[in-house]
Amino acid sequence: MSEDRELLQQGFDQFVVVARELERSYGELKTRAAAIDLELKETNQALLASLREREATFAALPIGLVAVHAGDRVTRNTEAERLGAAAAAHGLDLVEQAEGEVCFGDMLVRVRRAALPDGVLILLEDRSRVQALEQQVRRLDRLAGLSELALGIAHEIKNPLNGVMGFAALLERCDDAATMRRYAGKVVQGVRQVDAIVRALLGFARPERQRARAATVRSIVDEAALAAGLPAARLRLRGESGAAADAEALVRVLTNLFQNAIEAAPQVTIQVDATTRGGRLELLVADDGPGVPAEVGQKVFEPFVSTKERGTGLGLPLSVRVLDYLGGELELLNAGQPGARFRVRLPLLANTAPAAEVCA
Repeated sequence: MSEDRELLQQGFDQFVVVARELERSYGELKTRAAAIDLELKETNQALLASLREREATFAALPIGLVAVHAGDRVTRNTEAERLGAAAAAHGLDLVEQAEGEVCFGDMLVRVRRAALPDGVLILLEDRSRVQALEQQVRRLDRLAGLSELALGIAHEIKNPLNGVMGFAALLERCDDAATMRRYAGKVVQGVRQVDAIVRALLGFARPERQRARAATVRSIVDEAALAAGLPAARLRLRGESGAAADAEALVRVLTNLFQNAIEAAPQVTIQVDATTRGGRLELLVADDGPGVPAEVGQKVFEPFVSTKERGTGLGLPLSVRVLDYLGGELELLNAGQPGARFRVRLPLLANTAPAAEVCA
């Protein structure tokens, strides 16, 4: 009986120990749960603040954002709502538009798309203001170009006009017939210079589109050499000289190139290589003169850029305009090197020669 009582006491003592251990563990667990609860609460508050910040940023972005999720769930920011409403007023849904630029009213919107894990993100960029600014910049560039052109015209006309006025004043005070004729000749010479400048300017501004006169490269080169005063002994033509091109345009361009070479070096020798490819004629015009200075080469095709004392600086720009009008082009290949090398390209015309010649 005493043994049973002793065993019962031992069992009760163990129960008390276990109960106290459980109570202690429960207290620790409760403290830990409270700490975790506080930590979760703080984390949720941080996530909520981050979400609100992201939503505020999303809404304030200057580019429209439309997120289309699975199940046709769509979210938009403020800019997307503005652009969408403007497009809807013109019967357009920007969400349905393909990538690219969409015009409606006086607005221009660029549409782009990016993949999302559960849908697509549509980016809407309002380029109306950018387009207006670009147009304004182009207008200012044109005005700057007109200002530069006006200054160049004034500069080019001023020199011969001063001469005309000076000789006209002398003519008024002169009684000698021979001297008067000499002064009158100077006046006429100055007026002709002004007329040549005006004609070149008109040609630069409005290149004439005359009826094409087909001729072979050989006849075109010979005509240009004669017009420029280049002796045949100092001209070599190689390649497909029987190919045909627009004689009026090409004679004009080659005459200018030949004259420039002669004025740079009176005893210059010029070589022209003619090739055809893909329905186009290519001429490589090379001379053994001093070449085009490097500092001039970058702007040699701009109006009023010239290294000649009495040059108008309109010959090469006019040549470029004429060729561009015909779908051709003119290039300087070696600025800053001895011996100028120009490449002329323009469309071929119907051939008028039975076969190509090779001349040296």
